[in-house]
Amino acid sequence: MNNIVPTQGLDVFSALNTLVVQTSRLAIVRPDNPPPGVAGYLFNIVTDDAVDLESEITDHFIENNTAIQDHIALKPEVISVRGLVAELSGVQPTPGDISRQPYALPDIPGYFPDFTDGAVQTMLQTEIEPERQLAAISDSQSLYGYYESRTPLQPNQTKQSYIFGYFYQLWKGRQLFSVETPWGIWNNMAIMSLNATQGEDTRTVSDIRIQFKRISKVETVTITPGNLAGRATLQRSGVAQNGVIGLQNLTFGQSQTAIAGMSP
Repeated sequence: MNNIVPTQGLDVFSALNTLVVQTSRLAIVRPDNPPPGVAGYLFNIVTDDAVDLESEITDHFIENNTAIQDHIALKPEVISVRGLVAELSGVQPTPGDISRQPYALPDIPGYFPDFTDGAVQTMLQTEIEPERQLAAISDSQSLYGYYESRTPLQPNQTKQSYIFGYFYQLWKGRQLFSVETPWGIWNNMAIMSLNATQGEDTRTVSDIRIQFKRISKVETVTITPGNLAGRATLQRSGVAQNGVIGLQNLTFGQSQTAIAGMSP
């Protein structure tokens, strides 16, 4: 069993960032109808939910020593979730579909061709891996579903380790996702801090505390002079000369005046 925390190398979600941006692909992983929980994962027991809304109001003191406020800056929303991850939970098991396996002829090793290690690696990179990526994206309805398809639970790996690995990959990959709270679903959230604790009284339950911060994206907006409003209208200066310098030749009188003005 390989239970080493992958601190080196790329995160499991790096393929989503390097794929060609296609709405049909990314919309499956980040749908308009967000998945429940933390990008599709539901804690066994949610103990605490909290939302922190803060704003910064600037104070300026005038001549009579009274304060006036002219700016209210809204800070990003911070969501705090605390939940328990246990090896055993009280979830009612659901039976899977039982289907008859088709009969297959046994493999005959003598008819198998021999491939070099380089040929096997080339086949994996050119055929198997891209198909696996597309299948994982197509079958996943959330980032947690994608994580399950890409990194299945290993033999003898604890459920606590597996779920911690999911949050670790979200944090390492700087992923944006949705977080469900009792007050609604928040989009464009990223992990700001994560704390996992296992108490001295148990080895089968982990207490995980996560803080999420909403990320605002910057967009380019072009403002024409006619669309200025508010304080920008008062601060706009008039146009003294509309860029005619250098676009047309000076007359003889204008050139003599300019030369006289530059003479000591």
